[in-house]
Amino acid sequence: MHQDITKTQVKGTLMNSGDHPQNRFLHYLAIDGYASGICSIQTTSDVLNWKRFLGSLCLVLVILLFLTGCVMMFFYSPAPGIAYDSVDYAQFSLLWGDVVRGVHHYAWNMLLIVMGLHLLSAFFTGAFKTPRQLVWISGLLILLVAPLLIITGDLLPWDQKGYWTTQVRISIIQSIPVVGEFCLRILQGGTRTGIVALTRFYTLHCVFLPVLIIGFVCVHFHFIAHHGLADPLHQLSTNRRKVPLIPHIINRWMLLFMVTAVILAILSVYWPAPLDSPADPTDSAFVPKPEWWVLALNQLVTIFKGQLMLIGTIVIPGGLTALLLALPFLDCSSERRPSHRIVSMCLAIVILIALTVLSIMGYVAHFG
Repeated sequence: MHQDITKTQVKGTLMNSGDHPQNRFLHYLAIDGYASGICSIQTTSDVLNWKRFLGSLCLVLVILLFLTGCVMMFFYSPAPGIAYDSVDYAQFSLLWGDVVRGVHHYAWNMLLIVMGLHLLSAFFTGAFKTPRQLVWISGLLILLVAPLLIITGDLLPWDQKGYWTTQVRISIIQSIPVVGEFCLRILQGGTRTGIVALTRFYTLHCVFLPVLIIGFVCVHFHFIAHHGLADPLHQLSTNRRKVPLIPHIINRWMLLFMVTAVILAILSVYWPAPLDSPADPTDSAFVPKPEWWVLALNQLVTIFKGQLMLIGTIVIPGGLTALLLALPFLDCSSERRPSHRIVSMCLAIVILIALTVLSIMGYVAHFG
């Protein structure tokens, strides 16, 4: 049945009895009007299904990261030496501690993959075009903040890999002209990576960056609510069945949340999150291996050395970021079909091939 459910029908379904205890409780809290408004929201039935779930999965993973991160904060101490002991205790001695940390570890890996796929899907379907330019830009801002959370979080266990990986990143930041030394003082607080740096990374990771990403997520959903999701290429919005957000879409999202949480928990049991030996600042012979998501960038740094290092660390990544942010204003035609956007498609394929080749070269160099 494709007939739309009216606002009155939806509202009556959940708020039909003024004497119902639930309604009296909402009225007592003076939020019955808000509840009525939320219950009356309708959306197309295909905003969350087996073919279109990447955006919802991103939200699931962000919430899992926040929940598991909050739990770990109860047992973490941001001080060199003690930091490692607290993480070691949480993972190997605390009941379900390995699962909590494992879900946190696998969730951010999965988040980067899903956000990348979500970005590609929006690009190839032309979902960034008018009037959804700000939906695209706000989504990109979320994608740019996510790696910052990972970078600040890597140092927190105070193990060898996290410590020396941070040292490599700090040296790259220091090489940036004009602002490099200033950024180094802000992040490290001195000439060495010690308790000041750990405290600042902890504060950024647990306070400032989460607030920033929550803000960008709210802005993203604001523009989605205002402009709506892009129609599938093969179907017009007038032919799409509408359903209430509550309970239809919320129930699907909760199912996705539970399935994702269970899968990540199982992974955490059989393949626990890695924890290296305690950090040794005197062991300069330790060479950290880059994470999979920075292999391409790491290879650029390897290719462009010395005075050319700025090209690999700032010019190319910054240029690509600027290109993505400006994309809605560069490819501003109303045509969304990939077959009719030859220039954009060819450029995207070239960039994807280049990133893939750089990642493979980085993998061979460090793991081959």
